[in-house]
Amino acid sequence: MWCVRAVRLVVCGSLAVAHTAMAAKPVVTNVAARQQALPSFVVDIHYDVADAGGHTQSIAAAVSTNAGGRYDIVPTDLAGDIGYPVTVGTNKHVAWNAYTDLPAFSSATVRVRITADDGLPVNPPATGNYCVIDISAGPTAAFYPLHNLASQPVLTDGYQTTKILLRRIPAGIFVMGSPSNELGRGANEGPQHTVTLLSNFYMGVFEITQAQYSNVMGSNPAYFPVGPQGPKRPVEQVSWNMARGGTWPDGGPSNATFIGRLRSKTGLAFDLPTEAQWEYACRAGTTNALNNNTNLASINSDPNMNILGRYWYNGGSVYASDPVNGAHTVVGSYRANNWGLYDMHGNVGEWCLDWYGPYTGDATDPAGAPAGTGRVISSGGWGSPAKDCRSAIRFALDPATPYFAVGFRLSLPADQ
Repeated sequence: MWCVRAVRLVVCGSLAVAHTAMAAKPVVTNVAARQQALPSFVVDIHYDVADAGGHTQSIAAAVSTNAGGRYDIVPTDLAGDIGYPVTVGTNKHVAWNAYTDLPAFSSATVRVRITADDGLPVNPPATGNYCVIDISAGPTAAFYPLHNLASQPVLTDGYQTTKILLRRIPAGIFVMGSPSNELGRGANEGPQHTVTLLSNFYMGVFEITQAQYSNVMGSNPAYFPVGPQGPKRPVEQVSWNMARGGTWPDGGPSNATFIGRLRSKTGLAFDLPTEAQWEYACRAGTTNALNNNTNLASINSDPNMNILGRYWYNGGSVYASDPVNGAHTVVGSYRANNWGLYDMHGNVGEWCLDWYGPYTGDATDPAGAPAGTGRVISSGGWGSPAKDCRSAIRFALDPATPYFAVGFRLSLPADQ
């Protein structure tokens, strides 16, 4: 059991490099920490920060589990006066959910260090098995920090609202498309062909939710922003041009879009996945119609599809009479695939980068058609029958038009 005793949790402040070589360094003092009453694992950290120039600060925390010998843990479940921007002043407060980062560690040797820097921080490359973007500072923040994680964190509500969690997907080879005898198959899913993806990349564990979209953009365009769980349901009514915009395959996103703003506030090359990346990540090593490696028994209502995602026949259809419980549902409500990705079948359709076009044979890192009139949609949505939720399904939609059954998830190049 994780328990922090205030007498044991020794917390220290430290100086940090100032914005310029000649400027006075910011100073952190009077750092103190105390665990809230059990059964809470939240630790309240208070500190003062001063800077001769009054500059806005970037505040970071680091944790030692060997009495201060090495501060090698970057805590992830933090809220309050942490990150950027934090104004100088006294009695700053950070709430740390210690259980997320140290679920089975005694508090006897735990120490916490708080540092300040009056320059805009720079994110490290995404190198962990998982990475987290903290968007809790909201749409006016100048910077969103990235944290690399060795293993999947406890999936608290924060990963559906104020943080974006991505999972590292290994480079590899797979067969794209569907075989001619797959039930529900469309002619545009062939011919099957071998695709090689040369680089590791990250894929969002969840579809982008209404809360996450609002935290970045300051608004929620969803057609179904209903009920107490609405913020944790996927954002929809978002066009390709709203999610990403710009040009592809020969250019980057528009600055005013969700992905454009996320890039500018992280310094990282977030994007939509290509169609090949999406199907590869969805399949997670499987070869049958669904990513639990089963095939459909029915093109409409199917027991195998029922356990993998929200679609018309397991709750989607009741939206007209009960929009709180119908249509899409909270992300992560159904079974994850072998790589821990949720809702790759159903809930909402998902935009991919590519222009829609016919398959042209075996390919390496395919970018889709060079031009077109529709962008690719993968997955099915809450209004789809089972056959339209298979791993190989592909549609084309106008990139300028928002749809109330279409959303998106993020991808990110690894090790950059």
